Amino acid sequence: ELMYIHQLVQEYFAARQLAITPDPELVRVEWRAALVSPTVDEVIDALDAADPLPPLPGTGWEETTILAAAMAEDPAAFLRGVMGTNVALAGRAAAQAELRARLPEALLDELRWALVHRSRDVEADLRERIACGYAVGDLGDPRFERREGPHGAYLMPPLVAIPGGVYPIGGDEAIEWSIPGSSGTSTAHMPRHEVALAAFEIGQYPVTNAEWACFMEAGGYEDERWWDTEDGRRWRRGELANEGAKSNNRVWRRRYLEDVDLFELMVEEGRIGGGSEEAVERWRGWLTLDDAGFEAALEGHWQAKRETEPRFWRDGRYNHASQPVVGVCWYEARAYCGWLSAQTGLAVRLPTEVEWEAATSGKEGRRYPWGEEWDRLRANTYETRVKRTSPVGAFAEGDTPEGVADLAGNVNDWTTSLFGAGEDDEEVPEYGYPYAAGDGREDIEAAPNVRRVVRGGGWHGGPSSARAAYRRNDPPDHGFSHNGLRVVVAVPSHVFVPLQRRERSVFARSARCEPAHRGTHGCRHGRDFRHCPPTTVGGPRRRNVDGAGASRPHGLALVEQTVGRIQKRGAPWEASRSLGRLTL
Repeated sequence: ELMYIHQLVQEYFAARQLAITPDPELVRVEWRAALVSPTVDEVIDALDAADPLPPLPGTGWEETTILAAAMAEDPAAFLRGVMGTNVALAGRAAAQAELRARLPEALLDELRWALVHRSRDVEADLRERIACGYAVGDLGDPRFERREGPHGAYLMPPLVAIPGGVYPIGGDEAIEWSIPGSSGTSTAHMPRHEVALAAFEIGQYPVTNAEWACFMEAGGYEDERWWDTEDGRRWRRGELANEGAKSNNRVWRRRYLEDVDLFELMVEEGRIGGGSEEAVERWRGWLTLDDAGFEAALEGHWQAKRETEPRFWRDGRYNHASQPVVGVCWYEARAYCGWLSAQTGLAVRLPTEVEWEAATSGKEGRRYPWGEEWDRLRANTYETRVKRTSPVGAFAEGDTPEGVADLAGNVNDWTTSLFGAGEDDEEVPEYGYPYAAGDGREDIEAAPNVRRVVRGGGWHGGPSSARAAYRRNDPPDHGFSHNGLRVVVAVPSHVFVPLQRRERSVFARSARCEPAHRGTHGCRHGRDFRHCPPTTVGGPRRRNVDGAGASRPHGLALVEQTVGRIQKRGAPWEASRSLGRLTL
């Protein structure tokens, strides 16, 4: 009788036996939040300062099951069994290249949508949702339709319709904020006032790494036509000297010198460079320098150079396909929108800050996307202790009533709007409220030292920065680990349904679940259509949430069809943002 001590060898032979006699019960885990103990809140409260939120506990059979799935004679039957007990694990197993090629596409599609549904299920434990979000990213997220454009492949983001009208913007009370080493009150959002906005559509999710990869594969960093401002072109050529990064480092050096305990606290909590040892040691050296030495060190570290990918593209904490892309500066974000406009034939751009706030707070003027009360499990902020970006949409309880996700926490979204020049991001803004689009704040050619407004708070922030009205700002030439982007589309007015019919409309995957979907998944989505797969005929559809009105092809689909016919005829065209129509 032989006994194999090495764990990998043991797993291999156990996997061979499991492949012959599958037992999916070995990996069954409880995923419903109401039945998980300890709860995610209790886990967070017990964490040490430097510890991130751990995944749900497993059974110990997970890696063996993944190995066995690839060895099984009938991998589809094996995987279907695992889907019934641990859908996130089934997704991990199916992502193996040697197994994926042996699985029928229908099963893969069923698994993808099962993962999407679980990642958006508010009854699921947050850690289960995050795990399923990662898994569907590895398989190819079906919410983002892969299409071919004139400049290669791209992923079409799901969009949510925001009706035109008058929206309350800002507030009349100061917002108290606090970060390690600094605290105060912000009045940049004051006073509360009303702004009239035309209808638009906004990305349901922040732009993901999978979407950004298409931009890179299409040569987005090499093609100057997408970089439509003079400073944007200078940034692309590597001619801007990273002034934004230097400014940020000066602010933090001042805070470290004013509070002698702050640096070690930041190290303990893993806040410096996201826990990077290299960044910690670099800062230890910088803090020994006098002012002249520090400035010389900044010049040496932040030398101007040409970038061909987001700053954190190769960092494993932020580069999963389903995570929002981060480390992109304002110029990169704008270039992406220009490229996606050319790919889709739609007027794609960044939102103005008031469009972003309108989508977040609605006509009710909500404090947070979901309502008035703070709840740390509704947003990926520092209080949730994820300590990095999470797969888009995993914090489903934080959606707006219209279905827009991740507007609080996860990433800050770049906007087109200017805040003002200066180094301290809490100073009185040059462009204050009330908002006035014609006062220069929407100037796309403003110098790199004039900061742009970012909204949402990001994974590193707290409840204050996650408020709908909070006006954070950053230099346009630098990409931070908490900054990403979300697209807006200007929709031609002649394809919109009447205003009274779209007051509560949401961009849904289908008017109702397709029969095949209901039969396969036992769908009980009711009136929440966000979890449904796309209809196979007629493209995405919009439907009134309360059920009134017939389903109809979505306006953007009609525009794309029209653009496609025009392009086939070879006619020149442009999407007119100001007139809201196609100009031939």
